[in-house]
Amino acid sequence: MLLLVAGHETTTNLIGNGILALLKNPAQSRALTEDRSKIPNAVEEILRYDSPVQLTTRTALRDASAGGEAIGAGAQTVVLLGAANRDPRTHEDPDRFDIDRSSTRHLALGQGIHFCLGAPLARLEGRSVFEALLGTGRALQPTSDPVWVKQVTLRGLESLRLEFA
Repeated sequence: MLLLVAGHETTTNLIGNGILALLKNPAQSRALTEDRSKIPNAVEEILRYDSPVQLTTRTALRDASAGGEAIGAGAQTVVLLGAANRDPRTHEDPDRFDIDRSSTRHLALGQGIHFCLGAPLARLEGRSVFEALLGTGRALQPTSDPVWVKQVTLRGLESLRLEFA
């Protein structure tokens, strides 16, 4: 049940956040429409730019440190994935949405033993949806303002009404 819910919610948010990012960045949308071979990189940039999962928690198994701060064994930590994906030390101009970004390294799907089991499927679903939308030859336009889900952990749209232009 966890895999079903987690996979559905996060992939839905990947697609919604991506559509909104493309609507807000028409030059990027045009570039993607003109060259659909950029879709896999665009999906990675969407994951970096507006991560479906914004934070997670971890429990330290042993004494450790991060950023010069001591973390004692058993301590709970909050990992801000969305913030890490906008870190200027790892991403040049991190608040800019750029489907041609050379490094789309991100933490949106976790890392190490906490890497998302469904990552290949999420990427495939994202690529498939954007391929289908761009393949219509028609531009999407919003007919309402985005309404965000009121939650801290997940970032996604509750609604965004669209129509083909």
